[in-house]
Amino acid sequence: MKNIKMFMHLHKDFPFNFDSSWVKACYAGGTGPYEWHPPSDKGAFINVTLGGILKYRHYYSGISENEFLRAIGQQATDCYVSNLGYDMPDYVGVGSYRRYLFIVDAHNNPHEKVTMPANEESVKYLTSDEQLEAASKLLDSVDIIINRARTINVNIEEQYLQSQPKVYWDLFKQAIVKVNPSYEKHMSWFTTNNIISFEGVYIVRKDLFKKLVSEYFQIMEYIWSNSPNNYPTQQVTSEPLPWRYPGFLNERFVPFFIFANSLRKAEVPLVFLN
Repeated sequence: MKNIKMFMHLHKDFPFNFDSSWVKACYAGGTGPYEWHPPSDKGAFINVTLGGILKYRHYYSGISENEFLRAIGQQATDCYVSNLGYDMPDYVGVGSYRRYLFIVDAHNNPHEKVTMPANEESVKYLTSDEQLEAASKLLDSVDIIINRARTINVNIEEQYLQSQPKVYWDLFKQAIVKVNPSYEKHMSWFTTNNIISFEGVYIVRKDLFKKLVSEYFQIMEYIWSNSPNNYPTQQVTSEPLPWRYPGFLNERFVPFFIFANSLRKAEVPLVFLN
């Protein structure tokens, strides 16, 4: 059995299997007098805030620490895990509180996305040792397990710009090439491709995870250093919460990273707990 750990980012009280041998609950707790507390007292949570994410806090001057952590979202957990050093498992998985991978017998399930009840029974099944064993077997022959791609009716760039501010997208594309010039030959992926794994729940080798997260935060630093407003609150598109752009960009960078690095992947259904 491979050494796999999956870190799920929770920002609210939600069903979770705290007894899972391999899936762990994470949250981003503030450091001030009004710090965020764990979403519940039902089990052990990992507070990821002190794992490196605060070194980017200065890009968000003028807002509270809680607002900063809210804007960063799940990527605070990504940052924490990438800095685990010797404690990092051989394979790392990340996801959010209501999105999981359906790994057992995935080849018999043709769906891109399935819905399960948001209860302890569902979560116990999705975080069971049976799922761990299935993931371990898949990783014998692939670099990454990710939720299945979907086909959209426009290219990836067009789809993003239908709802998100253009300024962050333009800086995102500039930053990718500056951070890793070898990616320049792959940039047409965004404008010629309409197949993508959204929502970014995945399990990957630790060396690849560290590279992915490092490149992502270098990209974000370029954006934050050149953006006119790193915490936009005024709605200018159909997106009601424009400050969430770091997560939306990560959602596009992960599948691009897989493509640009020619990773071998296994796609499985995404589970949405409803």
